[in-house]
Amino acid sequence: MKKIIHTHASVLFYSLFTLIIVALLWGFHLKIRTPNLFLATMVTIVLCGYWFIFYFQILKNNRIQLLLFIVAVTSGVYGFKFHAIEDYSITNALYSTFRLFLLDVDPVFSKSASKFTTYPLAIEIARWTAAAYTISTLFSLIYLFFNQSFKLVLYRIFGNHIVISGYHHKSKVLIENLRKQQKKVVLIVEEISESQMTYMRELGVILLIGKQGSTSLYKKCKLSSAEYFIIFNEEDSKNLNEILALNEFVKETGVSLSLKQVIVHLAYHQSYELFEEIETDLSLKTNRADYLPVKPFNLQKVVAEKLFNEYPLHEGYEERLRNPNGEALHLLFIGFGQTGQHLALQAIERAHYINSAQLKITILDKYAEKVKKEWYENYPKSKRVADLTFYTIDIETDSIDDYVHAAEAAYTHIFVCLKNDFDDLKAGIQLGKTIPHLPIYLKLSEKAQISHWLHTNTEKFNKLYLFGNYEEILTYDYVVNDQLEDRAKNIHEAYRKSKEEGSKKKQGTWDQLSTFLKESNRNQLNHAEVKLMLMGLKAVPVGEIEKSGHKALTPQEYIAAAQEHLTLLGAAEHQRWNAFHFLRGWDILEEIVDGKTKDPDKRLHACLVSYDDLKKIEEITGEDYQKYDSDVVLELYQTMQMGGYRIVKEL
Repeated sequence: MKKIIHTHASVLFYSLFTLIIVALLWGFHLKIRTPNLFLATMVTIVLCGYWFIFYFQILKNNRIQLLLFIVAVTSGVYGFKFHAIEDYSITNALYSTFRLFLLDVDPVFSKSASKFTTYPLAIEIARWTAAAYTISTLFSLIYLFFNQSFKLVLYRIFGNHIVISGYHHKSKVLIENLRKQQKKVVLIVEEISESQMTYMRELGVILLIGKQGSTSLYKKCKLSSAEYFIIFNEEDSKNLNEILALNEFVKETGVSLSLKQVIVHLAYHQSYELFEEIETDLSLKTNRADYLPVKPFNLQKVVAEKLFNEYPLHEGYEERLRNPNGEALHLLFIGFGQTGQHLALQAIERAHYINSAQLKITILDKYAEKVKKEWYENYPKSKRVADLTFYTIDIETDSIDDYVHAAEAAYTHIFVCLKNDFDDLKAGIQLGKTIPHLPIYLKLSEKAQISHWLHTNTEKFNKLYLFGNYEEILTYDYVVNDQLEDRAKNIHEAYRKSKEEGSKKKQGTWDQLSTFLKESNRNQLNHAEVKLMLMGLKAVPVGEIEKSGHKALTPQEYIAAAQEHLTLLGAAEHQRWNAFHFLRGWDILEEIVDGKTKDPDKRLHACLVSYDDLKKIEEITGEDYQKYDSDVVLELYQTMQMGGYRIVKEL
């Protein structure tokens, strides 16, 4: 938006400049016959012609220098040819004109060749524009050569830049989006091609090349005054190494960082587990706080969160899920790579309803045995919270239609997550024709014209939903300014203050929480919309209440609605809590000793039992654990309010 405003302002400025100069030229010509008709016409043509170049953006860079050059040459050749005291050839006129760019004027306008010679208007225009061209070109060259140094000095003084480590297709998309939003970016790479180096510099990115984790690079990129540090190499091992290198850099130099957050991309589950171990040994501090938050980031996970936020699994199945005896949702996955697995994880974490039926997932994959082994190695306890079935099928040789038709009535959602966009497209369109009544979610990671075409042909493909476009996700709002985390942070801070007021005991801040506990808070928020749906309610942003025609519930009205099904809602919340822990490798603590219900080191918790069995835990410890689940439901009104939402009844 800023760029558009800047462009229009530049066009307006140049239009006014052209209008004023042309008016002056012709005013002088008509009154005192200087400049003559030829020069006035020529300069007018040049200025108006250049206006078209400027307006239609025919030339992107150095447009002002081009204008200065054209005006200087045009008026210079004219002046030397027609205003010299003797006959001056066209070649001499050209030569003398180009000498103007060396800030010198050939003495051909008076016999005295004095410095006090009065020059014709054409030559005055030519020599001043030539001088302006020469000086601006010199400054441009100096700026080009010392550009990075100048910018880094400014970054040290003012800070607020983003440092990114790692360069590949996805980090390139992130950088492009950050620059579109006018964010200051410094890129650290070990190697990069000449063409990509040129492209990054054209984008206005400061590029530093050197060994990963190098202390000198951290100093050069002014990391101490940066706002964010994004570690986004292709390999998880490199990203984990960089976290440790950063930790060593802070220890060795004792530098005080201004970073708000370190964001590290981790693609695989094992990397997350290793990060949680590394996290306990980090001693990162900033001049803002004692704890520098390090947030793991996974692209496929964000894809899954975005999809289910836009298209909740419960849409169209509300009555079925509010019925204690209702059937479970049944998801079909065609392809089960990283994206498919993260979609399944999000679905398992969110799909907990009053019907309490276990989510069913059917997977069709060319390498079904391989992905099955990988899944259960990563999530061995997932059998306790979801019913997964794997089948081997090759879409190039086997018919999906035949298989889908055999169990069509059972499915509620279909997700197509094959290796490339073309295969996804083929399978998705074919399924859309075969079973047009079922929602089909089609992964298209690259932006393409076909995406627009499918969206515009809504009558034919009204149940085909596209997701996974990296250009929409690799942005400041999703990677850096994480709205869900901000809401979770606000809620935790309110919880912390209320606990401290009640017990006078200090509680940990959000930044002091482990990644596991932060994820737990986020997970609870992701399920908030589900709980509201089960009560026949929904959350609406404060600013949209009047437009929506809804009336916000009072706290008393909300509590009354929640109390109607509080036990069933508490049970759904407990199922969600169980699923979150089981998916992360936790298991049931069989024996409670000295009232301790959990052993974090061994990932054991006594409460990982059914909602009804929590009463047995209460008998041993004297603590009402069912109340914790009920409180989550009852406090949802305040939770939504703190997030900028109001709760209303569904129309």
